Amino acid sequence: MTPLARAAMLVALAGACVAFLACEKETHRAARREFQALMARGLPPAEQAQALEDFVTRFPEPKTNPYLARALTLLAEHHARSGQPDIAASWYERAALANPDDPDLLNALGYFYARNGLNLDRAVSVLETAARLAQERGYPPRRQGFIKDSLGWAHRMRGDLPQAVALLEEALRLAPDAPILREHLADAYRALGENEKAVSIYLDLYLEGRATDARLKQSLDDIGRDGGQARARAIASRVDAGLRRMAERDRQEAEADGATLVLLTAPDGFRLAGSLFTPGGGERKGSASARRDGPQANGGAVLLLHGLGSNRRAAAAQGRAIAERGLVALALDLRGHGASVSEALSGSHQFAEHLGENLKGAEGDARAALAFLARQPRVDRGRLAVVGAGLGALIAARTLEAGASPSPAALVILSPWSRAGSYRPLLARLDPQAILLAAGSEESASSTVESLAAALGPPKVWTVTVPGPGGGFDLMSRDPSLEEQVASFLVRRLR
Repeated sequence: MTPLARAAMLVALAGACVAFLACEKETHRAARREFQALMARGLPPAEQAQALEDFVTRFPEPKTNPYLARALTLLAEHHARSGQPDIAASWYERAALANPDDPDLLNALGYFYARNGLNLDRAVSVLETAARLAQERGYPPRRQGFIKDSLGWAHRMRGDLPQAVALLEEALRLAPDAPILREHLADAYRALGENEKAVSIYLDLYLEGRATDARLKQSLDDIGRDGGQARARAIASRVDAGLRRMAERDRQEAEADGATLVLLTAPDGFRLAGSLFTPGGGERKGSASARRDGPQANGGAVLLLHGLGSNRRAAAAQGRAIAERGLVALALDLRGHGASVSEALSGSHQFAEHLGENLKGAEGDARAALAFLARQPRVDRGRLAVVGAGLGALIAARTLEAGASPSPAALVILSPWSRAGSYRPLLARLDPQAILLAAGSEESASSTVESLAAALGPPKVWTVTVPGPGGGFDLMSRDPSLEEQVASFLVRRLR
């Protein structure tokens, strides 16, 4: 080959490489755009799974598809939820092939096998690799603990009980506050015949979950039954003692907040807990206004509703401020929150999973609480108000629906959850001067407050904007004057 021909060939090869690299970059960008657009569409699960399959077919190479492993994992999770473990396993394996050095992905694959009792030797091998990689990369102890837990559970399913217990104990030392790791260790103790150790963990978990986990209760009952009548009675006695301690702790917490613990029943039978603040009932050092005002004949009462994931104690300071002004206040734990939980609705996560149904139930909670307040001595049922924060703000507004009785004469809306359109027709039923709207300047709810204020006709409606972050009842701690403004507003409207 002549020098000229060789030079021409090198130029051609260089051009081809440049073109190839440019093509790789464009494919990479296209895959990124398509995946992000796909996830933003919010498709139903089956449609999303089909779209993901099409996506990984069009972009099958890890080098040019930065989301390949993620898409494959999502497909695995979809088929696992659909009760198709064999198909799910194949997608997990493809994901691990696309990204073989990701400890978290290997942990997901190994734990999936272990949880379903499939391919346990493969599960142990994959999880040993995941644990080694996590340690080499300096993962935080908690993350390493979850991987060690998966490895211990794989040994447990394979029947290697002593090895499983050793690994699960180590996992719990690394992540001591993780309930699922504690439950796995208790299960392994039970399988090994260490029933007393198992009972101690099961019982602690059961009571920490406010006696709402039916599986834990069943495990305790099963150990008691298998151990004979004496063991069954001993376990039942420990459960009862724990429930009494829990009830006493609830009472003490309410009293520490300056209130009395009360129990109510919603229209559908759901049991609810609340803290009742009465004038002079929770006097603290320096609460001169409570002694000055005293309870008023035919006075008003205020219901306080917290946001999603919170509880009645978030409103305790506002409850005291209201009671110090001579009004009665009730801070309620909405169903699925605080002490208002059950086996059917054990927490705010479950509340959010079936939001529409539980919102309807929470409306019933609020109406039961208003009826309770209306029955209190020296409370005029025509002088009731509701203060709602976040999700509680929407529930507060819904107490104004036609036919609701008793109905509030004033509302305070803090950091309203949902759009303004959800509030406008409800708040229109009330005199605008009986409404106070407040939000933090840096939260999205501030735009909802502005929209509602414009619709209700300022300056009749009173609006407050608290500078900085935060929302709901937390705004009171950021701006103590807001607590005073809300209490003064309620006194003016109800007395």
